[in-house]
Amino acid sequence: MNDGEGLDLDLSFIWEAFVVLFVGFLLMRIVGKKTVVEMTGLETITLLAMASVISHAIGQKGLWITVAVLCVFVALLMSIQSLSQKYEPVEKLFIGKATLIIQDGEIIEENLKKLRMSVDQLEAKLREKGISSFTEVKTGTMEISGQIGYELMRHAKPVTIGELEKILSQQNLSQSLNTNEENNLFREVIQHDQS
Repeated sequence: MNDGEGLDLDLSFIWEAFVVLFVGFLLMRIVGKKTVVEMTGLETITLLAMASVISHAIGQKGLWITVAVLCVFVALLMSIQSLSQKYEPVEKLFIGKATLIIQDGEIIEENLKKLRMSVDQLEAKLREKGISSFTEVKTGTMEISGQIGYELMRHAKPVTIGELEKILSQQNLSQSLNTNEENNLFREVIQHDQS
């Protein structure tokens, strides 16, 4: 009681909040660098369960139980991920597999129905990738992350620098098409990883 006002100020929840958030941050770093869009169903469920446990931990008397539960969630997730790398049935059960949705420019409507996806939704996803026609797609898949994977038909593939240099050299028009390494966006990451 403070000054007879009936207030009992217990500030231990502040340090508990820091501990739970710090442990949650460390565990998420262990799980890996992914956005929610890139997560598998198992990873998303684990993340939601961790968020639920964290939200209920603050203000309750179970800080160390909360930390232990969070560690168990991450340990289970990592165990399942490890097993799924070794055993295909485990991967198929817990992680899932890509689904073929376009083959040789033709939509596989039966697989779209299994995914509960309309042709309009598929068209929107292809437009986001800069693809204007199904006929440009040799193979299209719905990945486990919800993203579209695709291989373009030969006539729709962009020309690479290597292919262009080969064409130019055959025409005796060869000039250096070197990219400007000074402005390379990956240079900093590469240098950091090498040090």
